[in-house]
Amino acid sequence: MKLRPSEPKPTENPEQLLARFDKRIKQLTARQDEIRGWYDEYVKLEKDLTRLQGSVDAVTYIATGKLPGDGNHGGMKDHKPN
Repeated sequence: MKLRPSEPKPTENPEQLLARFDKRIKQLTARQDEIRGWYDEYVKLEKDLTRLQGSVDAVTYIATGKLPGDGNHGGMKDHKPN
């Protein structure tokens, strides 16, 4: 007998499936809680790096007149600072 993908295994009744799913949900939730702090730190570091790169670009522009190569200044020409 071939099962359709949506049919449960004949050896598992709905209660067994719910117990298995509940166990897996608890495992994944625990792992999610464990790595949430790492993700939050990663996002903060990304923001800090973006801000610092913007500061570097601003100082470089003031000092040399060179526009950043970030794709937002295409077609614009660098200038010579006075």
